[in-house]
Amino acid sequence: MNDKKSYRLIIIIAIIVGIVGITVGYAAFSSNLTINPSAEVNPSSTTFNVDFSSSSSSVATNPITPTLNVTATGFSATNATIDNSTDPTISNLKATFTAPGQSATYTFYAYNAGEYIAYLNSITFTGSKSCTPGTNTTQSLVTSACNGISLTVTVDGESPATSTVSSITGHTLARNTGEEITVVISYDQNSATADGDFTVTLPSITLNYASAD
Repeated sequence: MNDKKSYRLIIIIAIIVGIVGITVGYAAFSSNLTINPSAEVNPSSTTFNVDFSSSSSSVATNPITPTLNVTATGFSATNATIDNSTDPTISNLKATFTAPGQSATYTFYAYNAGEYIAYLNSITFTGSKSCTPGTNTTQSLVTSACNGISLTVTVDGESPATSTVSSITGHTLARNTGEEITVVISYDQNSATADGDFTVTLPSITLNYASAD
């Protein structure tokens, strides 16, 4: 009888030792596997793209013909040209005035050809207006007349900008959409006149479109 009890006890002890041995063995052979993920995004140059255009429905680069507010002998304005090959530029906006009360209006578009909504964040005027008298033209008279030359730009109904920096918020331009830009060069009514020709240098205008407001 005692031999049977001893035999059973040995079996129980052996089973317990076996379980402990399995447990210890499992802990001894564990390992850690580590994953280090990363990603990189390189948008193409076409992802964000706002160009000048002569059309509101696509990017077109036809000459921009100005509208003259009056008909007068000698009063004229040149056609503007668009170049989107690098930084979009529209140039050759030039009016030749003969008297106060005349203005030339150029109308064209900013077209969003990119993949995202564009935000117009600012309109910046770089440089200052200056007037240079021609041969035999009196400087003091040119200085007074120069005050009557004005430049304004309006983008899709925003309040016309005239100088320095105009910060803008909440102005969006949807994808595949053009918005109207109007530039007006004026010799304001009732302005002073000079006794001869003079040339006018006007500031350049930068429209800052970005992918965030």
